[in-house]
Amino acid sequence: MFVNQASGSTPAKTEQTRSVTTFINSMKKANSTPFVATYRIDGYLFFQNGTIVIAQIPSLPGTKETTNVDGYSGTGRYAYLYHGPDGRIAQWIKNGTNVNACARPADGGTSGRMQCSRPSPYIPSNGFAMEDSGFVPTYVLQSMTESFGARSLKNATVRTKVSKEFGPLRCLTQISGNTISTACIDQAGYLVYWLLRNGSITSSQATLTSLNYHPIAGDFKTLIRPTKPLILPSV
Repeated sequence: MFVNQASGSTPAKTEQTRSVTTFINSMKKANSTPFVATYRIDGYLFFQNGTIVIAQIPSLPGTKETTNVDGYSGTGRYAYLYHGPDGRIAQWIKNGTNVNACARPADGGTSGRMQCSRPSPYIPSNGFAMEDSGFVPTYVLQSMTESFGARSLKNATVRTKVSKEFGPLRCLTQISGNTISTACIDQAGYLVYWLLRNGSITSSQATLTSLNYHPIAGDFKTLIRPTKPLILPSV
């Protein structure tokens, strides 16, 4: 783990509850800003190992949502690009209520043919919700507040640490049975480290390797010219 120094002792319960609330609010605030972040992932969700580049430009507060023919409403622009060590590539781009994808399945090399889809309505109920799994900060935030639950948050521990790469960090640790999760954010609230363990086994890990605050048009372009109807990449 890149964190090299810890400080402080466990505060009183009321102060600890306040620290957890502040941690969650900081992460939510950072997660609603424009940024491009690259994460190295190990055993992560469906993708296992590799890298994920996330780009997002959320709409301004108060922006009127549009609704597609399937009843899904949304705003903003979001994208991710996954590269796996086995040659697999997956890319999703969501613009408001439309989404398109590029995929090259794992085949032991790079000979698999890349296919990119035209924009199509985003429908969470038919599997397109997998699109959101690429957004590491969003997934981690949901896991902290939903998968572990409110009871776990009440018993969570927040400690301050120092990283050579990212400076002062706050790290939240949650325990539920044999499952332990640790999420670390920088001073601005951006996720820089996520570790999920089941006993002594690491089941999911993500480490931030680069971050900038200025997404460009190229972050929301498909890898090749889209020519096909939307196809969901296999997992």
